[in-house]
Amino acid sequence: MLSSMAAALPPPECVLCHRSDTSLDGCGLMLKVDGICAHVHCLVSSPRLPGLYQRGAEGEGIFGFLCADIRRVAGRAARKRCCVCRKKGATVACWQKRCSRRFHLPCSSQRGCISQFFGDYSSFCWEHRPQQSVETLQEGHTTCIICMEVVEDSLSYTTMVCPSCKHAWFHRACIQGQAYRAGLGQFACPHCRDQERFVPEMLQMGIRVPNIKPAWEQEEELALPQLHGRCDARQCLYRGGREQWEEEG
Repeated sequence: MLSSMAAALPPPECVLCHRSDTSLDGCGLMLKVDGICAHVHCLVSSPRLPGLYQRGAEGEGIFGFLCADIRRVAGRAARKRCCVCRKKGATVACWQKRCSRRFHLPCSSQRGCISQFFGDYSSFCWEHRPQQSVETLQEGHTTCIICMEVVEDSLSYTTMVCPSCKHAWFHRACIQGQAYRAGLGQFACPHCRDQERFVPEMLQMGIRVPNIKPAWEQEEELALPQLHGRCDARQCLYRGGREQWEEEG
């Protein structure tokens, strides 16, 4: 009975975006502390809200954001309307001066808004977001170098190009997926493998690049067999004895 009631309960929602999604393509990791649930990405994307900054010690609150501050900011944002979905509770603000647009982090991609996950963690609406200024022309029928599907015929929110080789075109969603799999250390242009110009440009355009090991290295580590740490022979022939063999491996 209790298990069926628990299964019927809705999943916890982030107090800042009011979503329960925890996928990488959405808002990512959500943590719960003292009854407060919040996505880490939502917290770091809302630095323009008065009173919300990491003033707690390491391990205090949620990544240094104190729960009292999160509650206070969520209460203030309850009156702010999202410029995308038109619902209230928008905590992410455009950093352009005199721009009053606000939005929920998960709504941003629906209208071409971006949030930058480095430096000041700035966010911008569709009108004021940074644009790629690479001077290049497509050669006929151009496809995404990652998914091989057709891209738009010019640079846009969804269609991007490598600023280094100017040859690799890709969808925003495709390069974001590659960033998640590669991690900061291995993220590079899929064509020319440049990192020096490529990574800063992608970060500027709002691509999230986690500082983690590449997915393939994590998979290899999981696949490694466990080293056997004990001699199972009935009579151990190691000259130091079974106990010393176990200590020395």
